[in-house]
Amino acid sequence: MLSALDDTLHHQLPTTFDHVGTSDHRFYDRYWFSLFAENGECMVVATLGVYKNTNVLDGAGCVLDTLEGKQHNLRISRQLRPDLEHMGAGPLRFELLEPLKCHRIVLEENEFGHQFELEFEATAPPHEESHYLNHRDGRLVQDYNRFDQAGRVSGWVSVGGRKYNASKTTWTSVRDHSWGLRYRHAGGFEPVTSDEAPPPAMGGLFNWMLWRGKDYSCWFLLNEGGDMWHPLDSSMILLDGDEPREIRLVNVEHNLKFYEGTRRIRGGIYTLTDEEGRIRTIQISAVKEPYAYVGPGYGYGGFQDGKGHGVFRGKLHVEGEIWDVSDPAVVRDLDGNKLPFGMGEGPIRVEEDGETTYGHLAGGISGPYPRYGFS
Repeated sequence: MLSALDDTLHHQLPTTFDHVGTSDHRFYDRYWFSLFAENGECMVVATLGVYKNTNVLDGAGCVLDTLEGKQHNLRISRQLRPDLEHMGAGPLRFELLEPLKCHRIVLEENEFGHQFELEFEATAPPHEESHYLNHRDGRLVQDYNRFDQAGRVSGWVSVGGRKYNASKTTWTSVRDHSWGLRYRHAGGFEPVTSDEAPPPAMGGLFNWMLWRGKDYSCWFLLNEGGDMWHPLDSSMILLDGDEPREIRLVNVEHNLKFYEGTRRIRGGIYTLTDEEGRIRTIQISAVKEPYAYVGPGYGYGGFQDGKGHGVFRGKLHVEGEIWDVSDPAVVRDLDGNKLPFGMGEGPIRVEEDGETTYGHLAGGISGPYPRYGFS
């Protein structure tokens, strides 16, 4: 099937753009954005993914109203073909205004009490993560790429009857774009090829962190004990010269604090050593309580059918709910019932040499980790 993309000179395969180079049902291509007020009054998470082998486009627009301690979730899913070029469904749409620079995300009026129109503008070049490639029992478990980028935000958010105006001086954003085959992440099921229990996607200490410093942008992934992630991957883009210059971190040390009764990171101190020998010490703290990761549909358990991203749900499917997330250790419905979800990730404040900047942290601990008292 031809689409507008087929009239460009960017083909990678001897077929049209509605096909990919694998028949694996898990193939995906997804945007993810975290956009938030630096004073913590409001946070937005927006995602959009395409799954060409399951004929699905899905996404989410979620708002964390910290004044009320409530998370408003909306998830959408639709049949991808024949409308490959429309990046949205129902009340949610994404617009690519300038590649690697500017995006607009719009959530129109819906029954879950939140709307927004926000524009992301990059403040640094993207960081390209190292390629993720894993095999198990002769099967390709995952094979994907991702890049990450820091930016600013303008526009507005309406939630719970209140309207917040976003400006590039008071709101921060980070985003990523990933594509390929990702373990336990799309298509509703993971193939079984062994009697052995599948490996954990992550283990021990896990940190994915991106922030914009005063004269640099930095991303790092630290995973002490997992099988599906790099032990340490990083990219620091220095912005203090005539042209951006990228270097890597060679060591990350940490002294962390956790929300009481949880394995979620509340704050702490990191010591970063780069490949040129410079040592930086940063102190992080949560801007506000983290949002519930499953709200935008992540993980099998996301979406009300429990199947997560990339599952065919018909020509158009819209769902959502409002959760009470006022306690950073517990997610509840509005009747007060505890839900079987953990909290997730969220925006952070980064202090370094008297300067305060902002970013995003996805981090926690799974399994034993004696240093911080987890068994």
